[in-house]
Amino acid sequence: MTAHAADAGRTATGTASRNVHGRALAITVISTVRWWGRAWLPLFFFYATRIRGPSPQLAQLSFIHFARWTLIRRLPANGPSAPEQRLRHAQLFFESNFNGGWEEYIDAFSHILTRGMNTLWGSSYGFPKPLPTAPFKAYIRRHEIEASHFYSAYPEATTTMVAAALEVEAKLAALAARADAMEPEAFADAWRRFLTDVQRCL
Repeated sequence: MTAHAADAGRTATGTASRNVHGRALAITVISTVRWWGRAWLPLFFFYATRIRGPSPQLAQLSFIHFARWTLIRRLPANGPSAPEQRLRHAQLFFESNFNGGWEEYIDAFSHILTRGMNTLWGSSYGFPKPLPTAPFKAYIRRHEIEASHFYSAYPEATTTMVAAALEVEAKLAALAARADAMEPEAFADAWRRFLTDVQRCL
C-alpha cells in the first residue's frame, strides 16, 4: 500500500478505517439529485449498460476493481415498524473499490473520465465539475461515508496482479495439457517459450 493509501485508511481519530482491506480501498459517495436528474439518469444508465457497453476510458484505469452508480428513489421496508419510504429527493449512490491512494484515484477519474463525471454527478446539487480537482475532491469528501463492511477476496493483490495471475494460470494449464505428448527436447523448448511469453506477468 502506498503512503497515500495508508493515510486514506485512517480516520480523523487515527483509528483504522473500514474502507481499507490490505491493498484495496473502498469509496462510497451519496449525493442529492436535482429534479431533472431523476428522469435523465435512468436513460443514461440504460444507454451505458445496454447500448454503448463498458467505457474504454474506464478500462484504462487498471487499478479500479469496479465502479457503480445507482439512483435511489425509495428505501425498502425494514420490518413492520419501518415501511418502505419513497424519497422526496432521489439520491445518487456511488461505490467503488480500487488500489492505490485516494487522491490519485480522484485525479484519474477527473482527468480521464471528465465527460462521464459531468454527465453523472452533474445532476447532483453542489457538483463543482471534475476539473480543477481541488473543489471536486472537497465535494467528494463532504459526501463520502465510511463503509459498514468491506471485504476483498485478495487483499494483498492489486487488480493488475490478479489479472496477471489468471493469465499465467491459463497458459500454464494449456502447456500442461500438451506436456505428456512431448519429447523432452520439445518440452524444454515449449517451457522456454512459455517463460518468455509470461515474463511480463511475473
